[in-house]
Amino acid sequence: MVSSRVVRPGANRNINRRTTLREHVDSGWLTAERFVGLTLGICLFLQRFALPYGSLEVSIAMPLVLALGAWGLMVGILTVDRRRAAFFLGLVACGLVATAVHATYPLAIAPRTSLNSLVYWLAMTSFAVLRFSAPMDERRFFSLLAIILELVAIAGIAEFVAQLVGLRLFSFSGLVPANLLIEHEYDVVAPIAGTSLLRSNGFFLVEPSVFSQFMAVGVIVEWLLFRRPARLALYLVGLLVSVSGSGWMVLCAFVVELAFVTGALGALRALVLAGVCVLAMALASLVIPDITSALTDRVGEFSVQGSSGYDRFVTPFMVLTQVLKAAPWSILTGIGPGASEQLLVPFFYQLNTPVKVMLEYGLPGLLFYLLLLLDAIRTPTQWLLIGPLFVLLMFTGGYQEFAPILFPVLLISTVALLHPNLSPRLRARES
Repeated sequence: MVSSRVVRPGANRNINRRTTLREHVDSGWLTAERFVGLTLGICLFLQRFALPYGSLEVSIAMPLVLALGAWGLMVGILTVDRRRAAFFLGLVACGLVATAVHATYPLAIAPRTSLNSLVYWLAMTSFAVLRFSAPMDERRFFSLLAIILELVAIAGIAEFVAQLVGLRLFSFSGLVPANLLIEHEYDVVAPIAGTSLLRSNGFFLVEPSVFSQFMAVGVIVEWLLFRRPARLALYLVGLLVSVSGSGWMVLCAFVVELAFVTGALGALRALVLAGVCVLAMALASLVIPDITSALTDRVGEFSVQGSSGYDRFVTPFMVLTQVLKAAPWSILTGIGPGASEQLLVPFFYQLNTPVKVMLEYGLPGLLFYLLLLLDAIRTPTQWLLIGPLFVLLMFTGGYQEFAPILFPVLLISTVALLHPNLSPRLRARES
């Protein structure tokens, strides 16, 4: 097994000698490239679709991608990373302990747990134990991601522009049977305050905020690898018409990371990217002032009770305080799977990923979860994506149980074993 560490230049040579740098193994129809394309396509193009399961609707991405993972294991393009498998077993143990403790010492503030919630979450999280059997060329991997993000960006911008001429298609409700959709759980149709316009949700995605987050990922990948002005402009326009602050948070995390961890040249590139974003905002304020005004107005939401920003970024920590006050020992054991979603507290709240995991499985559960996600061989590009991707997963929404967002994040940051693109001269020397 390849140990978990950063891919360094010297390590690249060793990987090359062992694997001869192939993009995929000879495994029939399902190759690493097709696995990547299918996983991203399912998660982004089928994000609103559900698989009916009794009275519940489960995201169709979950069974499809897990089936792809099982297929990849059978044909050999994927393997199980042993260290991450050990961390996953630790997470399973924490889940069982939390369930047993709540059954023995039930809490008044958390009257219900759900074993189904534990099974569902562990099934999705198990995707993180996989990795590619052989390194895939980094530029090829991110080219596939860029193609899909470009299609989402074009669809989202077209969706926004179409409403200006009276065509509104922001929801599949009425076009697709209700039991095949999960739209009712999300803000699919979101008006722009003070206007008659709707925020773009990317046509395929469940919310404008999700659209903005993936557009931010598109900007980051483009800036790191390709630097194509037209594509960069496409993602920035998509980011603007989503009128969502969470995508800008993801992008800001990248700018800060680039400025402080990549030396003087990285700081200069971060400054240039920040300037590009400011210029895009300034141009947008001239062309579509209502959008930029609505976007800047959202900055103050963190202190406004009942606002999206307050619910998403403030109430999780209010809930954590309430639970720890009622049961201080829960910091070690958690309060049980699913219990955090139906707490008896005198205010409306939302949960982000770290708070939810720590509430339900304790601090040890959160530690195993972070180790599972962070332990991987990564290229420098992947390491630079870790900060923004983890802001996306951890703090911009409760995505630890939403497969269409969790799986792409895990694929890019953890599952994908990549090799940096080499120049022809270095490639010849390595061979």
